[in-house]
Amino acid sequence: MIAKYIRISDKSQNVDRQLNNTDRLYIDVISGKTKFLERPQAKQLVRDIMAGLIKQVTVQEVSRLGRNLIDVLQTLEYMHEMGVTIYVHNIGMYSLIDGKENPAFRMVVTILANISQTELETLRERQAEGVRKAQEKGIYKGRLKGTAMTSEERCGAHPDIVKQFNRNKRKGNTNPISLRDIAKITGTNLSTVQRVKKAYDALGGKVKPIYTPVRDIFATSNKPIYNN
Repeated sequence: MIAKYIRISDKSQNVDRQLNNTDRLYIDVISGKTKFLERPQAKQLVRDIMAGLIKQVTVQEVSRLGRNLIDVLQTLEYMHEMGVTIYVHNIGMYSLIDGKENPAFRMVVTILANISQTELETLRERQAEGVRKAQEKGIYKGRLKGTAMTSEERCGAHPDIVKQFNRNKRKGNTNPISLRDIAKITGTNLSTVQRVKKAYDALGGKVKPIYTPVRDIFATSNKPIYNN
């Protein structure tokens, strides 16, 4: 049986284009930072693989498996050990061909997963560089050791949570995502989400995105279904 694994960041994202009547669906509403084997539906997928029910797993793009290179490669290795083929739709490639590993697939997946991880690391470096320059100019408004985080710092440290608040804001409070659901989606605890919400409100909700995620360079479309 073929399984289709879908990961989205919140329930407002449309998955209709990925649905069909033949594949067994596994849909996680969770942050891409969460390791594959720590996601509820991914766990169920693994259990079904172990039961011999699944022989192929289809995903829309590599980032659906994870945002960490090691995690993605470990997931790929596990699937191969279980004799399961992974098919990535937007690059049109299978991980196994006639039961043997496809080296081109591993190369491409490694590149795409590494790009995503490198982007996040670059973001942290740029933030640190920005703080250093602001300190040199005497205009840094960050906190001193032992003091509380500023609202800007707290929001800046949790861009995934802020993104959910911004989506709620765009909806005009029509069916907003609850704080508890945001905690599940982003893989954080409720108290963290509550603290970020307090900081977000203190800034009047005027928090700009820190970065724009890198698009899969091998994507067949210039408008991938998911950004996060």
